[in-house]
Amino acid sequence: MIIDVKEEKKRAEIWITRKEASAGQTELKRLISQYRKQDYLVTVFYSGERSLPEMTGLLLKGYI
Repeated sequence: MIIDVKEEKKRAEIWITRKEASAGQTELKRLISQYRKQDYLVTVFYSGERSLPEMTGLLLKGYI
C-alpha cells in the first residue's frame, strides 16, 4: 500500500493491490475516515491483476 498525501491540494491518494484490499478492509476504512476528518479528498486506486508492461505495450500498439 502506498499513501500519497498532497497537503497543498488537500488530497490523499491510496494505491493498493486487490490482495491487500481484501485482506485489509479495516485498515483501508480507517485511513479513509482519518483523512476525511481532516477534509481531504480521498481517492483509492486498485491495481489490476495483469502485467503493467505487457498491457502498456498493447495500449501503445492500439490493441486496447
